Amino acid sequence: MKKTILLLTLFSFACSPLLNVSTQGLSYDGTDVFYNGELCAKFSAMELAYDNKKIVREATFIIVNPKYNDKALPILKLVTSKNPKIEVEVQLNND
Repeated sequence: MKKTILLLTLFSFACSPLLNVSTQGLSYDGTDVFYNGELCAKFSAMELAYDNKKIVREATFIIVNPKYNDKALPILKLVTSKNPKIEVEVQLNND
């Protein structure tokens, strides 16, 4: 039974779409996200949502400049790793 649970856990991590996403250069201060020391995503809101019959908390971050849009997935990975119980949303900058 323990082997089955371990294999399922490993399989779920292996199938993660963020598995090969690098967070190199990013830092998170608990509120905002920085890339090489420059602000790239600003915390915008904490929301409550009803998802799959559960109440969940969602944190929304807004990319401050379109040049950081390619950092959306690394930001998701970084913030989720620091706050695994919170769903993370990153809003791209289309200016």
